[in-house]
Amino acid sequence: MFRLIIKDFGADEWSKVVAPFADLSLMQCWAYAEAKARTGPWRAERGVFYDGQCEVGAFQALIRSLPLVAGGLAWINRAPLWRRDGETEEQPLVAMMAELRAHYADRGRMYLRLAPPAPEGKLAAGTLREAGLSPAGTLGWSSAVLDLTAPLEDLRKGLKQKWRNCLNKAERLPVEVRSGCGEEIFTAFLESHAHLTADCDFATSVTVDLLRALQGLLPEGRKLEAFLAYQKEIPVGSVLIAKYGDACEYLAGHTSAEGRRLNAGQLLLWRAVAAMKEQGFRRFDLGGMDAVLSPRGIYRFKGGLGGKPYR
Repeated sequence: MFRLIIKDFGADEWSKVVAPFADLSLMQCWAYAEAKARTGPWRAERGVFYDGQCEVGAFQALIRSLPLVAGGLAWINRAPLWRRDGETEEQPLVAMMAELRAHYADRGRMYLRLAPPAPEGKLAAGTLREAGLSPAGTLGWSSAVLDLTAPLEDLRKGLKQKWRNCLNKAERLPVEVRSGCGEEIFTAFLESHAHLTADCDFATSVTVDLLRALQGLLPEGRKLEAFLAYQKEIPVGSVLIAKYGDACEYLAGHTSAEGRRLNAGQLLLWRAVAAMKEQGFRRFDLGGMDAVLSPRGIYRFKGGLGGKPYR
């Protein structure tokens, strides 16, 4: 049985708590939960699991009121964090999840929903039931990761042939790429992102308001980094990258019809990969790549980078 301590954590304190864990994601970063709280009906709650005096797990929950549910909803996405480097047995994770069930569902009378960072098939339904939990019956988060510790030339060789051909063509065209974390380029990204999401036929939780709040909360050195492509001063594509721990993630992006003709998406994403490697990040998460749920064009586009899939 682990001891669970829930308290208010400041940004720096929480960053130190979660930094050692292998499965850290943007969803478990302090600034993300605070941005959700500032832009929607949520509040953040954070806790640490102890084995004696040792910190062995951590989680960040988003909580909101729900009609007909006394305590509301507790949504814990890609946590509790529990793995350090290397393989770890899942039993400690199950024990932490059982304690979260006792805290939120039993004592707090909340509807608790967990999406733990465990590979598909690792948590058996019988094991979960013994912990008082039930599988939700939905697909887990799916994406792919590039290993940025490999030489850049090896990463380029690992691109799918068609994707690399598109990149080669884009590099020969008069397309200018501008990048940075400053206010001007970030605002330019938000303007293009707002235009895309107004016209797209799929829902996204990555709204302009959320991105603006997140950028304002992130410390220097961890600001969202925008990459924009221009042809004759007209924007034709953009990519936005998040940074946390030793990882970075493709958070949002789009290309116009002209940008697709110019293969601006391939050019932007490759420039982002090269820049993140140069900045010392070790993993590049493609930010969602699901053979079932992702739009086919997005799935094929991201798949062209040759990342290692996971669910």
